[in-house]
Amino acid sequence: MQQTDLYLDLEWFFTQELFLVGYAYSITDHGQLYDETLTIENILTILQPVDGYIYFYGPDIGMLEKCTGLDIRNNYRCVNLLKVFRQIMPGMESYRLSSFEDMFEIKRTQRQYKTNIFKLMEDWRNPYKKQNVLKYNLEDVVNLVRLKREIFEVYGVGEGWLEGVVW
Repeated sequence: MQQTDLYLDLEWFFTQELFLVGYAYSITDHGQLYDETLTIENILTILQPVDGYIYFYGPDIGMLEKCTGLDIRNNYRCVNLLKVFRQIMPGMESYRLSSFEDMFEIKRTQRQYKTNIFKLMEDWRNPYKKQNVLKYNLEDVVNLVRLKREIFEVYGVGEGWLEGVVW
């Protein structure tokens, strides 16, 4: 039976206040929590079906735990794809997601925040530009699904390899 994996991409202010959770179970099954939907109940709801892995990039799980008080790393199999990519592709010039998107020719319509995180936070607070941030975050999390699949396939990374790595 197919396992249910979860991919997460979070956005937060410098004050470490979470304002957006992008999540995906697959390229076509995804969503976002923000404003009134960003509640502990809804976070628990997106975690509920997970019996596989939770994939993220960088500090997102730590931030989610800090902001919610949940102990995710001890209750789920969490994989920081940044660490995986560094292990299987040592010596890369950049480990930014945008570099991998370029390498694997994964297109996106919303690139403007890749170079200016301050603009992302500013636009989030602007009702006329908030949609741009939502689109950017959604592309981030869906592209994370694509990149994980592509890179794991190219480098032969499977569940056995993941189980052997101490996170």
